[in-house]
Amino acid sequence: MTERMTRNETWGWAQFVLTSAVVAEKGKMACLDTATSGEVTKGATSLTLRPIGYFDENLTGDGTKQVRVRLFDEVRLHWFENDTGTPVDAGDIGDQVFILDDETVTADATGASVAGRVWAVNSTNGVLVEMLGFDAD
Repeated sequence: MTERMTRNETWGWAQFVLTSAVVAEKGKMACLDTATSGEVTKGATSLTLRPIGYFDENLTGDGTKQVRVRLFDEVRLHWFENDTGTPVDAGDIGDQVFILDDETVTADATGASVAGRVWAVNSTNGVLVEMLGFDAD
């Protein structure tokens, strides 16, 4: 039997790359944009935006600058190993991730149950996931 050390974090705020040429204004809605590899942008009419909180500073994006976002709700997140066959990548931030095994998540939905929503991907730590609870149906 091999035990696994669990790693988790609780976020009330986070930093994300601000989409190029977007002007973030403190107190206005910040959204993850699934069309731009997990970058954040301001609220607008779009099918690819997921509102996550309020900008916590004024900043103009250049595609590399990180902007601080105060999240609407505190989120509890868990680190999991990343699948080597169909890995989760930065483009999956904000999207659902799936269970591969008891310590690994995958981007492949084929025959797999949803684990939760991706908040970060890191080559050292793996995939940071907001797990879905029983009330998520």
